Amino acid sequence: ANQLANPTTCRNLIAPVIAQNEEEKSNNQHPLLGRSFVELGAGAGVPSWTAMRCGARVVSTDIASPNRIRCMAESIEKNIQLMKLDGVPMHYAEKTKACPNTWGTTDGVEDVKLALNRNGEEKFQILVAADCCYMPWLHSELLDTIDKLLAVNGVALIPFC
Repeated sequence: ANQLANPTTCRNLIAPVIAQNEEEKSNNQHPLLGRSFVELGAGAGVPSWTAMRCGARVVSTDIASPNRIRCMAESIEKNIQLMKLDGVPMHYAEKTKACPNTWGTTDGVEDVKLALNRNGEEKFQILVAADCCYMPWLHSELLDTIDKLLAVNGVALIPFC
């Protein structure tokens, strides 16, 4: 999340996405501003909330557990409230979604794409799957989901602690 929050390191991390749209962004804007961003296995959603605060169009996902999705939705609301109190520009924050997604399933992928936009055609420019590699028996499903959600010139960030 710290790497995403810092405009300089973020610009380096998502360089391929920036290169394809170089003319559209000014250096004064955060590089995540207006970019489509999805987090897989979000849990607490720290990268999602950071991206939301930086102006990205965010969909935060985790397993289809009602309590987990409810907690993520509550975190979205609390972060929006904090952004308003701090005077942070809202950009796309109020459109941020928490969405269930079981890796490797078509239904889950389509629901996530529909959470980004109504027609479900757009894929994500930036995908984060932080600490999702600890389950080797799900690597194939994780890679399949990444393939279905990530735009052709998108960037997948898969940090593992």
